[in-house]
Amino acid sequence: MYDLLMLPQCKGNNHWVLLVASVMSRTVFIYDSLGGNNKALLDLFCQLMCQRAQIVKGGLEKFSSEFKAPPCNKQRHGNSCGVFALMTAKCLVMKKHPTMLRQANDSVYRD
Repeated sequence: MYDLLMLPQCKGNNHWVLLVASVMSRTVFIYDSLGGNNKALLDLFCQLMCQRAQIVKGGLEKFSSEFKAPPCNKQRHGNSCGVFALMTAKCLVMKKHPTMLRQANDSVYRD
């Protein structure tokens, strides 16, 4: 029915990242514009999918618990993480590599 699950997540009440789960390959990627450690977020997602599988038959419980942090653009100032998460999601929906947003981001934000 769908290829990707995209879940913007707020870490520590002040930083947004984008968790992307590929349904076909059963892999999870976390796009973080600050490049932080997101292993705990991955573990929480895998736990949620296992719990969901107890309720929904044919669920998505078998995701790889291997942490994958794909290349993504890094923010240059402290308050643009939400924009990065949304623009990364837009690139993925449009089937473009998330680093493609760099050119668009450079025209919008100037340091």
